[in-house]
Amino acid sequence: MLLMQSIFIAAITFLGKADYWLGTAMIERPIVLGPLVGLALGNVQKGVSIGLTLELIFMGMQAIGASIPPDMVVGGVLGTAFAISSGTGTETAIAIAFPAAVLSAFIVNFFYGVIIPIMARQADKGASEDNYKKIEQVHIFSGFLFDLVFAILAGFAFYAGNAVVQSILNAIPKSIITGIQVAAGILPALGFALLIQMIATKRVIVYFFAGFLLVAYLNIPIIGVVAFAIALLGIMFSFGDFIPQNNNLEGEIKNDDF
Repeated sequence: MLLMQSIFIAAITFLGKADYWLGTAMIERPIVLGPLVGLALGNVQKGVSIGLTLELIFMGMQAIGASIPPDMVVGGVLGTAFAISSGTGTETAIAIAFPAAVLSAFIVNFFYGVIIPIMARQADKGASEDNYKKIEQVHIFSGFLFDLVFAILAGFAFYAGNAVVQSILNAIPKSIITGIQVAAGILPALGFALLIQMIATKRVIVYFFAGFLLVAYLNIPIIGVVAFAIALLGIMFSFGDFIPQNNNLEGEIKNDDF
């Protein structure tokens, strides 16, 4: 049973890393992989809950320039998997996800610094020979190798580390677990703050506060706020249809001149 679950964890990790094959499809996000891990381990509800929490925490982590952020695919998958298999909750997922994500980022750096340049030289050689098939083969092989390595690492870590993680969790003092639970409630707010810092402008910040006021003072659930936002978007587009654009006005003035 554990072996089969480990194979599923490896397959989910491979899927999460598949942006080298599929492009940026956002399937690497914890909110997507968490439910899949829950499905593989027989607890979809907890997978959705943990995946959503990890999504809020990892929301602000983006690769900028040459920097490599913590690997949220391996961290999110292993954190969710160990939390479900140990029968604990979000605090365990966070305690495992971050160290696993940081360790995995070191391996990502190794790939980018050592393996990928070797592949790039082979691709350059194919380009100098006008051999586009060789370039395609190098590209596909490097992506497959990258995904396969992390899938094997995640599957093996889950298979070998299940008992170890359980013993470590039992040895952690209750005060530390309580502290992690408190941090689990703060980190999503920090993730939202980082996201708002990146996207907030004078034109859109008023809509953020409008949504906040709907939730804080009218107790409208998130789905209701989304429905209001869609209705408001429709109204704005409708006004856009009836209000003439500046170019049209200029055109009308020019036509009037004639």
